[in-house]
Amino acid sequence: MALTADGLSEGTRRGGAVVLGLHEAMVRDDLPRAPLVDVHLPTYRGKALVTVLSWLVARHLVTEGGTAAWFLTKQQGAGSLPALLTDLGWRDVSRSRAGKLYRIAGRPPTEVTPPQPRTFTARMDGHALTFAADYGVFSPGHIDEGTAHLLDVALRQPHVSTVADVGVGYGPLALGLVRAGVAERAVATDVDSVALWLAGRNAEANGVPLKVVCSTDPMEIEDTPLTVCNVPTHIDLARTTALMRGLAHRAAEGRRLLAVVHASLEERYVRHLADVGLTARRHPGKSHVVLEAGG
Repeated sequence: MALTADGLSEGTRRGGAVVLGLHEAMVRDDLPRAPLVDVHLPTYRGKALVTVLSWLVARHLVTEGGTAAWFLTKQQGAGSLPALLTDLGWRDVSRSRAGKLYRIAGRPPTEVTPPQPRTFTARMDGHALTFAADYGVFSPGHIDEGTAHLLDVALRQPHVSTVADVGVGYGPLALGLVRAGVAERAVATDVDSVALWLAGRNAEANGVPLKVVCSTDPMEIEDTPLTVCNVPTHIDLARTTALMRGLAHRAAEGRRLLAVVHASLEERYVRHLADVGLTARRHPGKSHVVLEAGG
């Protein structure tokens, strides 16, 4: 069995691999166990995620008496991981080379405590919401300016049954809009399954109905009267074009789209909407602009 930070592979079954996102694996009690579990740490995550994966391996994946092997580069902290695992209760920890990677092997602890991510509380339209935001997600510890401006604009929108949040992160926008009464429930996408796991935790903690899907495609979730998106600026042109086309499709046939971008990049995204025949109404803020289309 192999585990990555974004998915769990049970192995080949009837010609296909069974794959779960981390957000799904963290809340399941029926995962298959194996005597050997391989854990591959991604280069874009800090070692704080080790505490989460350690709990998942020990609690749900490895059989009694089984072992797990962690694979990572020297730059990721291969030298310090053995001590970290030992502090977490791992036994018989050893280190060896596996090609270009280091292999840290050991036996997981028999008793583990669920991971407790860092949290913060923010007031959103008069409501105090507590968010778990940790393990390398965007804007931990505070609501970023783009999300805050988009929330302010969205709060002035008519009430809808369901709001879609494309790129939900750990959930502040979707949860804030439902708690404020703009929508009764929320659906959401993101490409980061760690963020989706935190969004699910946050939705439950704040009493908000939220359904999430791990996908790059805005059309992977149901059509909704209102779609919101804090557009990522770090993706390449091809992915930006695909994202904007998906968002534009969600604004068709009387539906509405609110997308926030940094003010310095506004024209780039206005052109994307114009390419599919949509005219954007501007809602300027201090450093960001919300583009409203459709409706």
